[in-house]
Amino acid sequence: MKKFRVRFTPEASRFIKKLHPDIKKLIRNSIDILLKDPLKGDELHGELKGFLSFKPHRYRIIYKTDLNEHWIDIYYVGHRRDVYENFKRLIEQMRLCERRGT
Repeated sequence: MKKFRVRFTPEASRFIKKLHPDIKKLIRNSIDILLKDPLKGDELHGELKGFLSFKPHRYRIIYKTDLNEHWIDIYYVGHRRDVYENFKRLIEQMRLCERRGT
């Protein structure tokens, strides 16, 4: 069986870099779990349909999987209190940039 690989968006990377070392370890361990079972997260609904959310303690990892190519794309990582709202804003900003061609 082919192993999964992981990719991070710049936003996810920036957030992880700012975390306390203990929380970084939690996120790293959670990603290891996802590499073994990429569909372990919960499917999101509404505007975030198509994304999955894995919930290590008070944090959320928002990601998508490409089962054919064996990739896990980590789109966003954040605290549960505001991760979904912040991610929705980021998606909207990306859509605006695409429409403007920037």
